[in-house]
Amino acid sequence: MLEWASIYLLLILGAVLQNTIGFGLGLLCAPILLHLSPELVPVPMILNALLITLIIAWRHHQHVEKRQVSYAILGGTAGVVLASVAMVYIDHQTYRFLFGCIIIVAVLLSLIGIRPKVTNQASAWVGALSGVMGTLTSAGGAPMGLLYQQESRNTIKANLSVFFIYINAAGALGLAVSGYATTDDLINFLLCAPAVLFGWWLSRFVNRRIDGNIIRPLILTVAFLAGIAAVFY
Repeated sequence: MLEWASIYLLLILGAVLQNTIGFGLGLLCAPILLHLSPELVPVPMILNALLITLIIAWRHHQHVEKRQVSYAILGGTAGVVLASVAMVYIDHQTYRFLFGCIIIVAVLLSLIGIRPKVTNQASAWVGALSGVMGTLTSAGGAPMGLLYQQESRNTIKANLSVFFIYINAAGALGLAVSGYATTDDLINFLLCAPAVLFGWWLSRFVNRRIDGNIIRPLILTVAFLAGIAAVFY
């Protein structure tokens, strides 16, 4: 009972973060759940991420930049396919270390003033990286968050959510085809969903009290911590 209370609290916090900066449910929850309740990673977490991104995308659909998101989805789809194959051949710790280093370097470059521009080409490449990371670790939000760090809050949430709808769906399908998804995963997703939905509802009150200027520092902080966690844990 205490374990599920901790899981629910974690998922609520993750959902609040997701609806505040456009990503973060997987980044916050997946590393902790991997130790606390490993059966919830990756498939149930991917399905819960799909649930909340569907809601956020629906709420902010008028801010979607369709062309940029299309390129990101194209790259992300390739990343999901690559990740589904890589799971068979590459050691888990190896790719976590590699991706963690990439994220840390990207954050440090942003802090010294080298910030990416949201172009079609950048969307495709960063989308591919997010697709790989999301499928392998249930936490692929950091690359896309870093790409969109200078955009408005609504633009960030809308575009990242539409992107992750496709990527999470493709990731779940890829894992199912690879034999990594089971009926137990679906049951665990349904057990976790109420906490995610409550976190989304709660985040509406949090968002009203957060200054838009804090979004970029939040994105960089969350991404950096995700990179550190991937490298050292």
